[in-house]
Amino acid sequence: MPLISEVTSVLEELAPLALAEAGDKVGLIAGRADQEISNVLLALDLTEEVIAEAEELKAGLIITHHPPFGGLLTDLRLDSPTGRLWGELIRKEISLYTLHTNYDRAPRGLNDYLARLLHLVKPQPVETGGEKHLKLVVFLPKGYEDVVMEGLARAGAGWIGNYSHCTFQTEGTGTFLPREGTNPFLGEKGKLERVAEVRLETIFPARLEQEVLRALLAVHPYEEVAYDLYPLAQATGNTGWGRIGNLPSELSWDDFLAGIKEIFVPPVLRCGGAVIDKVKRVAVVAGGGGRFLPQVKEMGADVFITSDLSHHHFLAARQAGLAIVDPGHHIMESRGLVRIKEHLEARFTGDSRVQVFTSRKQIAPYRLD
Repeated sequence: MPLISEVTSVLEELAPLALAEAGDKVGLIAGRADQEISNVLLALDLTEEVIAEAEELKAGLIITHHPPFGGLLTDLRLDSPTGRLWGELIRKEISLYTLHTNYDRAPRGLNDYLARLLHLVKPQPVETGGEKHLKLVVFLPKGYEDVVMEGLARAGAGWIGNYSHCTFQTEGTGTFLPREGTNPFLGEKGKLERVAEVRLETIFPARLEQEVLRALLAVHPYEEVAYDLYPLAQATGNTGWGRIGNLPSELSWDDFLAGIKEIFVPPVLRCGGAVIDKVKRVAVVAGGGGRFLPQVKEMGADVFITSDLSHHHFLAARQAGLAIVDPGHHIMESRGLVRIKEHLEARFTGDSRVQVFTSRKQIAPYRLD
């Protein structure tokens, strides 16, 4: 059985902790990393019902999207509503891991998954600025391109959107003269060597610099590795809040709404803003995305799908000529649990298989009577 630390490492490939907003409580926040587990329970929120369900399923780890109690913990009194949940986790030896804004903003995270469900073409983040990237240029002996490229890809380099192993390679001649005290992979001490080499270029998020360099040095055959790192002038990548893109073809408003109901299966839809007949360009921000309303309009969206919108948001959207669809906060974010389940099941197979359950006790914070 895998350890919780192994499961969390896989989760952090999907949603790196560094992408979380400042102050957001994400990661392993209760329990122990060295615990072996065979079952995992996914839920939107931590509740007493979810903890009881995890115990019933013998799930040693609960993974939630929302940090419990909004990430705030002011005391640990077991006779308080907050402390009671912590006490239940401790007594039942169940660990808790949270993916929140890091999952929202991740290149293959929640908003990217919603964009795929909506069939958006070449979706880009709504959040401006992107993520800082570095270009790595490394020189290696011909014949070792695939070994080095694979090692770099495992460390997170060479990803552009949903494409991995992205590199550019050119052939040339490298020269070196091994001196005393060297142990050259190729050539002889005291003799100038000319070797057929490959210049390999790739990019990666700046936050992965140490991981990528460690991977490079681990797989490169040379005793001394020649490489360069260049900061890229443009922010790039697919990191950030929300996604915006075009539908494969223009839809009527009624057909578009029918598709939204099929994807999210909401009890009702809040629709407002501008009245439009046709839909082509769509923006989506899971959770409360009202602050992005001016931005998605500037980016050319016909419709903005988000939640937690106020009276004033709807008025502002109408004045801006932007239609709005609100399926509900918990409904939008619950869909993201599917992506987490797929990710874990793909990585833990065979003898290390983990059974991943999605909670049947998800409780909407309100009801429609």
